[in-house]
Amino acid sequence: MNKLTDKFRRVHDYLRISLTDKCNLQCLYCIPSQNQIEKFQHKNILTYEELTRLIHIFVKYFSVNKIRFTGGEPLVRKNILSFFEQVHEIKKSNHFEIGITTNGTLLEDKIESLHSFGMNRLNISLDSLQRNKFIAIAGKDLFDTTLRSINKALKFDFDKVKLNAVIIKNINDDELIHFIDQFHNTNLNIRFIEYMPFSGNGWDDAKFISWGEMKSIIETKYHLKEIESDGNVAKDFLVDGTNLKVSFISSISNHFCYSCNRLRITSSGKIKNCLFAQSEEINLKSMLADYSFGDELIAEMISNSLQNKWFKHPSTDELAKLNHNIMMSIGG
Repeated sequence: MNKLTDKFRRVHDYLRISLTDKCNLQCLYCIPSQNQIEKFQHKNILTYEELTRLIHIFVKYFSVNKIRFTGGEPLVRKNILSFFEQVHEIKKSNHFEIGITTNGTLLEDKIESLHSFGMNRLNISLDSLQRNKFIAIAGKDLFDTTLRSINKALKFDFDKVKLNAVIIKNINDDELIHFIDQFHNTNLNIRFIEYMPFSGNGWDDAKFISWGEMKSIIETKYHLKEIESDGNVAKDFLVDGTNLKVSFISSISNHFCYSCNRLRITSSGKIKNCLFAQSEEINLKSMLADYSFGDELIAEMISNSLQNKWFKHPSTDELAKLNHNIMMSIGG
């Protein structure tokens, strides 16, 4: 088994697969207007058969130990639980973790099944604890079901349950302490994420708040004890006197490109070497559907495409000008 290594000797053992570019919300930091994105037709996204073949290739030929499924919103896809049952069968004979990133609105009645199918990690997005603000950010009033999903998930013994909150200045930065107040009696991991520029999401510097500023606000009430990170992305802290973990994702103010171990596959089967990069021209979907392309050849093409990965992403000014980076199409 080979390691998936780029020209900067970064080993990539974490695969993120987008299952769909569709979402039942319209979050302002993701895409403010549905008119700004052309969704893929169903025939143009990876089928479940193609996806399971892709997973087999990554676990057979590369030392991938973690796979996360994203969207859009992955749970909008039909028969999604049967797909995760298939992934569970692959897991039985291979050692890797699986996780899902979801907005939580379709999660509540699927939690038990996901747990039984070996889902290790749940990342659930919730950007506000105020209903009116939730609606303003997400575009729909699905606040109650999202909160119920989080509370229900905490009753199961998933390896990790994380709450993702994108923090935007003068929109929800006044809720940082409220998040701690709400969940300080749980073993949740709250992850505060810096607002990032993507195509059409209205990013500007005036809306940006750095992880250091967020931390300072929280520390006006709570003491944060730095702890060893379980990855190379987040800055992790424990709220003193509790089991609540608080993390900061500093993609903009203090990037972690030098230690990046992630490779992304879009829902249409394109390789994205970086969250902000143009997709590679290689069309994995056409190869995965055609068994005249052997698994070894596909693995070789994946490895070769990784050599185009840049060392670090461009500045925010440059990122804001890109027109190919629509978050719903990328998969986060």
